[in-house]
Amino acid sequence: MERIKVARQKKGISQLELAKELNVTQQAISYYENGSRIPDEKTLDRISRVLNVPVEYLTEQTDDPDGWDIWEKYTGYSIKEIKDEIKRIKESHHVIGDEHDLQNLIAQAVDNLEGMGNTDKGIINSIYYGISSLQQELSKKYEDPKKLDQLSKETSLKIRPANQTFFYDDLSPEAYYKVNKILDQAKYDLDKISKDLKLR
Repeated sequence: MERIKVARQKKGISQLELAKELNVTQQAISYYENGSRIPDEKTLDRISRVLNVPVEYLTEQTDDPDGWDIWEKYTGYSIKEIKDEIKRIKESHHVIGDEHDLQNLIAQAVDNLEGMGNTDKGIINSIYYGISSLQQELSKKYEDPKKLDQLSKETSLKIRPANQTFFYDDLSPEAYYKVNKILDQAKYDLDKISKDLKLR
């Protein structure tokens, strides 16, 4: 894979230095570069991270070593939108990780644009989804799989009857419903914060 050599030389590191970063032999790097061996997916991903280029560049799916066209294609955000967000996070001194790693910056910018990064909305969304995970965990702790299994044998309904509980006999349905109500309210309040403050 000639592109590994090109990206390595552009970064200014030797085959031996790359080999040490990847915990492989220098000969393995030489084989990858001359095409006598193809690195597996995991190794290719590690190489791309060390060399700060997208995997798609190494595999010749793009000629752009920064992968702007790939990011634009797969995210739906224009290069300008992504660059503007990178500029914003740099100006606000809110870069997570290495600010000289372009792939890290692009990924962080895309996460922010999608409302899942280190923005007010992203942080609130993360907490919101964390609460949803807690609710799933709560259900797993309270619901008796044998009772649920029995229900699925008795009916093909996807909706559980409201007048039945499927909890372990020694657990309190009232406690479950109260905890779940608190968690639902917290999710509602978090969503309201985002909407009221028009967070992006």
